[in-house]
Amino acid sequence: MNAAQNVKAVVGYLWRVALCAVAYVAGAMAGGAAVSALGLPLPQLPKQTDEGTMGLLLLVGSLALAAGLAPLARRLQGPYWLRWLVLAALCYICLGVTSALEGAIFTTMDMASVPALSLLPCLVFAAVMTLLFKPASRRDSLAGIARRFFAGRSARQWMWRLVAAVCAFPVIYWTFGMMIAPFVMEYYEQGQFALAVPNPAVILATQFARSVLFLLAAVPVLIMWSGSRRQLILALGLAFYVLVGLFGMIQAYWLAPTLQVLHNVEMLIDSMVYALALTALLVRRDETTDDDLFVRYMLCMAQTPVAN
Repeated sequence: MNAAQNVKAVVGYLWRVALCAVAYVAGAMAGGAAVSALGLPLPQLPKQTDEGTMGLLLLVGSLALAAGLAPLARRLQGPYWLRWLVLAALCYICLGVTSALEGAIFTTMDMASVPALSLLPCLVFAAVMTLLFKPASRRDSLAGIARRFFAGRSARQWMWRLVAAVCAFPVIYWTFGMMIAPFVMEYYEQGQFALAVPNPAVILATQFARSVLFLLAAVPVLIMWSGSRRQLILALGLAFYVLVGLFGMIQAYWLAPTLQVLHNVEMLIDSMVYALALTALLVRRDETTDDDLFVRYMLCMAQTPVAN
């Protein structure tokens, strides 16, 4: 592409991301109004928060959300309605359910209304993102996509892979969480910023529950993915990081800088390693994607004898 085409592509990407962010904010406002109309209590934030600042950071977080999910959305193949539901389910499970579970055990804030608050913004956001970030091409029918994903493995093979996938997230979470625990634990033990220290058994049970939910949200993405395995790891890892980490951390501006930096780094690594584990366990290696073809070509070249 020439310079003019590059500029046009960048501008097109930016206005799409901005429109998706506005869609999430609008959905969040409508969701808050609906929850209030139903008489449900809104989450109580720490006393030091400011409404104007929270509104601005919601927009900033929504921009990060749109930018983080765009690489994933544009490589999901299938009809519009299915791509919309898959993306909405991923957003809702991460933002509305698993984040609420995490907040319920690690903070003293009331998270009961978060699932209801998150439903409408996730649906609206996913609808706009699916419309604006379309796949470049539709390579196969929906039945063909599913058949290709599940082919070649027995029920027993799928069973142990799914069990391993469920166990992967708690192991990854615990491993990297223990690395930063010495630097952040004092904030939790002292109850600063409405933080709390749950029982280890509660932490483990919660992470297994979150792992099952993450897997339910990720499998349709894996089935409908149209890119390479490498692209899948990066796009899915980025999506998980933005959904369960960056989006919330941007808005939790009252947290100490140490907590912000260490938790963001931890969640980024968690998300990338988890995406790698899901891809390694559940996505076949024999997909004819550009990256795989390149690797095969390089292997053939390496095995070709050099003429004297």
